[in-house]
Amino acid sequence: MVEKPAALASLPALVGRVAVLGGTTGDKTALLVGLALRQARQRGLVVCLDARRQRQTEVQFRLLLRANASYFALSPGEGVPDGIARTVLSTASRTLGAQSVPALLLLIDSVSADQEWERPLIFLLNAGVTVVELLPSAADLIFGRYDTVLLLRTEGDAASVVSRAVGRKVNATDLSNLRAGEGILIHLARTHWVTLPEVS
Repeated sequence: MVEKPAALASLPALVGRVAVLGGTTGDKTALLVGLALRQARQRGLVVCLDARRQRQTEVQFRLLLRANASYFALSPGEGVPDGIARTVLSTASRTLGAQSVPALLLLIDSVSADQEWERPLIFLLNAGVTVVELLPSAADLIFGRYDTVLLLRTEGDAASVVSRAVGRKVNATDLSNLRAGEGILIHLARTHWVTLPEVS
């Protein structure tokens, strides 16, 4: 385990497939919008698939991001419909080969694992798309699927569950002591305390 430093580093650019665990409803919405704004400032495209269907997330995406982002509210527990999967693939294709534009950022909030969706997701990852998945529970953190895990503040018994899910690289007390806007990034075997992108 790594002791919390006096000054936290900013969340670095994310690459590949990233899992996010923990966080309150507000923490999750702030993370999604903060990541999307950071991508938009670099003139990159963002797609958000939201099965948690938080009204605040949708409102902020539509007000703050407009043309730079596509937002889709999905039905909880039903996976990603074919039409939306095709739209994501089409959006990703616009960023392929563009030197001055970052690859697509795909934000996935509480979408159920689905074999049909997994195939296009693997294609997107191979094309350089960054996929950030807010997992519905720690049980969804499948070993080998994610090189990077971002932990948000978590309290009580849930903190112990998340700590166990990440192999106790972070203890439950550290998770419950995180403040709003802070996270713990685990990339491969390295652990970093970070500040999250701000919504501003």
